[in-house]
Amino acid sequence: MTELVNAPKGVASFDGPQLVRREEAARFLWGDAKSGQVADLIYGRNARISALIFKLCPGGLFRSSDTWKSYFDQHRYYYVLKGQLTIQDPQSGEVQTARAGEVIYWRGAKWHFGFNFTSEETAVLDWYAPQERAPHIPEIEFAKTKPAAEPAKPGRFDLLGKWPENYLTSVQASLGSGGIVRVSEREALGFIFGEENPVLENILVSSSELTAGTVALPAGAKSDARSHPGDKVIFALEGQTHVYLPELYQWHELNPWDVLYLPPNIPHHYWNYTGASSKFAFMVVPKYI
Repeated sequence: MTELVNAPKGVASFDGPQLVRREEAARFLWGDAKSGQVADLIYGRNARISALIFKLCPGGLFRSSDTWKSYFDQHRYYYVLKGQLTIQDPQSGEVQTARAGEVIYWRGAKWHFGFNFTSEETAVLDWYAPQERAPHIPEIEFAKTKPAAEPAKPGRFDLLGKWPENYLTSVQASLGSGGIVRVSEREALGFIFGEENPVLENILVSSSELTAGTVALPAGAKSDARSHPGDKVIFALEGQTHVYLPELYQWHELNPWDVLYLPPNIPHHYWNYTGASSKFAFMVVPKYI
């Protein structure tokens, strides 16, 4: 009898350009009674990049257990699609809360716990790099190589009696050390690409491992050709986004929560072919330009 492994089934393997609809994403329940359980939508992955969403029910949370360990040595980018997400670093006591359209980001080896302290569902783009394991190795097996969790600090005791006087210095310290920070489009790094059809790309995070941000397209807008030396995923947020691959004569239509994967060095045009505005999120791993 074949031994059953608690791992996602039917996850797309990203190779050539590939569109994965929301309804086609693999569904998976991460965790157990001790760690808390999280509903995943896994669109696909390869050895360099993954595209997935996790959801927390009202009042839901995840921590860690002996089997399911929320410990990763990666650059982690959590873009909140709906609801509210609170992330806690149990070792440092850092806590950050992000709402829809905001990001929680950190880098390096770190435990993290997640909470939904609201009465609404929370949904989050779960993007990260580098991949910590090969696609054929289940997370539950790789977790055996991770350390055991230590008792959690509820917050930053060192800042009590010094707040908000030490707000700026604590943010600078977190940014410099790879600690947990919150980023919004107000802090985005803007780039305008295109001579004939200029488009604003808002970069929310750009590190040595990943670059991620958003693009809003007015009705009828299109871009000049874009390409990147790294793998790319495009996630439709609002409205309808079209992507044209001129060298392959491929025309892709993304509705909200659909994902398009593009291999490195594939020229592509963004296009909003509709009469309403649209918006998408993107991530490129590892090199954006």
